[in-house]
Amino acid sequence: MKSKTILLADDDSDVLESTQYLLMEEGFNVITATNGKQATEQYKEFNPDVVFMDIKMPVLNGYDAFYQIKEFDKNAKIILTSSYAIDDEQFQKAKNNTLSDLLNKPFKLQTMVHMIEKHSR
Repeated sequence: MKSKTILLADDDSDVLESTQYLLMEEGFNVITATNGKQATEQYKEFNPDVVFMDIKMPVLNGYDAFYQIKEFDKNAKIILTSSYAIDDEQFQKAKNNTLSDLLNKPFKLQTMVHMIEKHSR
């Protein structure tokens, strides 16, 4: 079985590095991005199985990057992550556009792995 490729997009380098390390320990291929624009570019280049994307990021926020990726690939599996209260209207709009899930920070690795298994093609 080919190991799944995960795209992690977060502007917090500590979160990014520790999560990348933990997922690699679980046997996943992990690509990272530090802003939404970079995330959309990485998506187009690597076509990951699942994307975990922070909502609040510079250059392009998680919602905007979500829509850009969905325009490129309507079947993209994108999970938004946030440590803040969610803007219900924006969240609902993303959900109606086939947002896969929401992961609240701080999160447990097992929750993440479960989401990868649930959403990957």
